[in-house]
Amino acid sequence: MKTWQAILFTLAIIIATMFLPQGITFFVLLGTSIWAAIDSSKIDLYKYKSGIALKPVVLFIGCVLLWIIGFPWYLSMRYKIKNGLAQLKNQYKGEGEIAK
Repeated sequence: MKTWQAILFTLAIIIATMFLPQGITFFVLLGTSIWAAIDSSKIDLYKYKSGIALKPVVLFIGCVLLWIIGFPWYLSMRYKIKNGLAQLKNQYKGEGEIAK
């Protein structure tokens, strides 16, 4: 999702959880943080230039502690990676290329 979409999506989740029992909000936060960590492992988020380019465990902790910032930031970065808009860190450039 684009950045503005990620922010709106996060706000929609917050608004939706306001109408649910209080304990559910914690599980939504926990579930989305777990999903972000697992998915970040699959897309190798840590290889890209971004302030949120973290290993999955660190991303999980960051999302749990600062969910309102971390979750939409993750969604935005995920969009960039999936659409080829994210830049790899220098040490990961050239990975996957066939050596001559």
